[in-house]
Amino acid sequence: VKKESDGELGVRYLLGRGVPQNDQLAFKYFLSAAKDDDAFAQNEVAYLYAAGKGTEQDFVKAFEYYQKAANHGLASAQYNLGLLYATGKGVVANQEQALHWFKVASDHGFEPAKRALKKYAHNSETAVIQ
Repeated sequence: VKKESDGELGVRYLLGRGVPQNDQLAFKYFLSAAKDDDAFAQNEVAYLYAAGKGTEQDFVKAFEYYQKAANHGLASAQYNLGLLYATGKGVVANQEQALHWFKVASDHGFEPAKRALKKYAHNSETAVIQ
């Protein structure tokens, strides 16, 4: 029997697959996998910090983990990093950086980033994402 990775256990607890759903245990396992440089786990840790699920809400830490996952090329993390730059959550608002990360994620084919880029690129001088 193959031992499940911490990332796999995080998914099981987050979604309640074969175990009782438990955000705190999901966070614990994802954090362990994230420390092993697992981009998917880093993205999930960022999401849990941003949502305040399984841990205290902390946009600074969410930004930190989205940045790590984005640097691995994970398009959803790149998009979420753009959102944090756009809204100024966890980082000083920076529309140029927001558009940069939307473009990078869009180049990977991530549809929400393509929509964000269309919506905000034409008006980047005054764009504020709500």
